[in-house]
Amino acid sequence: MLETGRIERIRPATRVRPGDAFHCPDNGDVAIVQSGALVVELMMTGGSVLPLVRYRAGDIAPVLSRLSTPAFSLGYRALELTQMSWLPSHRIDDAVRGGIARARDDLLNASMRQITYLACLPASYRLYIELLRCAQSAGDGPFAMPTHGELSARVCTTRETISRELSILRREGVLSPGKVARLLAPADLMKRIARVLNLERESDVWESFGMMPVAAA
Repeated sequence: MLETGRIERIRPATRVRPGDAFHCPDNGDVAIVQSGALVVELMMTGGSVLPLVRYRAGDIAPVLSRLSTPAFSLGYRALELTQMSWLPSHRIDDAVRGGIARARDDLLNASMRQITYLACLPASYRLYIELLRCAQSAGDGPFAMPTHGELSARVCTTRETISRELSILRREGVLSPGKVARLLAPADLMKRIARVLNLERESDVWESFGMMPVAAA
C-alpha cells in the first residue's frame, strides 16, 4: 500500500463502474487504487471464474498480462465504483518497486494456490471453499445459491457430484435448503478444510484461500 501523501500527488485518471472488467495497461506506469475496491479474477480455459485477491484504496494493482499462463488468465473486476490513478514510470522509486514485487508475488501465490486446490483437493472440499466464498460475499445473510452447473464449473467436477455433496451438507445441517441459502455452520467446513490442508489455526485456513472469516449465522 502506498502512503497517503504519495496517492494525493497522483492525478486520478480512470473511473470503473461496479461489475466492469478491465486490465491495467502494461506501459511502464503503476496503477494505484485511489478509492473503491477491485478483485482479481482467475479465468480457467474451461470457463470457470474464481476470485483471488481484493485491492482497496492505496493498493498497487499489478499488470496481469505478465502473470497469465496457457492454463488461465487474470483480469480485474470492480466491486464498487472505483477510481484508478497512475504513477508515471519516471516517478517510480525503490519503495514502489518493492510494493510492485510484493503485489506480484502475492497474486502469483494466490493463483498457484487456487490451481493446486483444483488439482489436489477432493471435489467436496473444493465445494466447501466455494460455499464459503458465497457466504463471504453475502456477509452474515442469505445468498443466492449458484446453479449446479455454475458450481461444477468453478470446482471442476460433475453436476452429479455437486448435487450429492449439497444434499449431504443440507442433511448434516451445514447448509440451509432453497435457492436462497444460508451457510449455517461455516466453522464446521473450516475444520474439515483445516484437516485436509494440515493447518491448525483458523486464520491460516482463511489466509490459504485469500478470504476473511465468515461469522456463523
